[in-house]
Amino acid sequence: MSTRNQTLEALLSQIARQESLWQVEKDLRALGSEGVGGLLEIRRNGPGALRRHALHALALIGAGDALDDRDRRGLERLVRIKLPDDRPLDHHCPFQWIAVPAAAYEGVFEALGLYDRIPATMAMGMSAVLHDTAVVYGPDGEGTTVHRAFVTPEFAGWRMVFGGPVYRCAEEEVLARVSAHCGQAHYYVRDAYDDDHGWAIAERGRVVRSYRTYREPAWTGEPMAWEAPQEEDEYGDPDRYDPNASCETSANGVAETLTVDPEQIDEDTPMTGHGWLAVTAPGVGNGPFPGALEI
Repeated sequence: MSTRNQTLEALLSQIARQESLWQVEKDLRALGSEGVGGLLEIRRNGPGALRRHALHALALIGAGDALDDRDRRGLERLVRIKLPDDRPLDHHCPFQWIAVPAAAYEGVFEALGLYDRIPATMAMGMSAVLHDTAVVYGPDGEGTTVHRAFVTPEFAGWRMVFGGPVYRCAEEEVLARVSAHCGQAHYYVRDAYDDDHGWAIAERGRVVRSYRTYREPAWTGEPMAWEAPQEEDEYGDPDRYDPNASCETSANGVAETLTVDPEQIDEDTPMTGHGWLAVTAPGVGNGPFPGALEI
């Protein structure tokens, strides 16, 4: 057995034991194209016990594009099998997301420039946004940064979008564009470390109301009918009331009131359809992104 194969089998055994995966990824990357070739050889010829872990390893280093057609078809078939019984998961929720009416969610793909979408389970989507950025290289060696997004199934009449493209929705013109395609678009962001919350509501191509904790001014637009007036805050200072402010300063609280709070989704939340993964450049797919996707 060659030294390369011995090294790969040792690394795949670590994957099987879920042992020091960050170091495994580093060592696999150090092997470069030789390592990818060895993993593909194990996928084709075994040892049989390591074939599954070789697939995991290829995904771990963002070499999914190297998979042959048989592996691709197998993965697609597995996703199709999983989708009918898909349910929400107790995953850590990303700090930024948007929500759009489920009936008009198709507009998200055009508004955010998303391509090559594929059906995705909740596990796939939530693991994908942990590694939502990749650099792909063209024939001239020029690198292009690509992001991917996860569009969730429908929850109680809304679909949420997570991942790199959502960060642009902090810019009002981007959120407004999404609302022009979907009728409405809600943007939410929270950072527990800084106790920083923000939310914005756009309708028919225009942001009508927004809030951000440390922004000046913190509020834009006029208070909406569902907002509790600032005077109802028992801990507030009447001398510091802002005419267009309200008590609605929590991103999660506003999401729960108007759309869906992703942290409150559970088995009892109505769920319809399936999710989608998509990327910000055509012809890229999910292969170049590092990290293994759960299914």
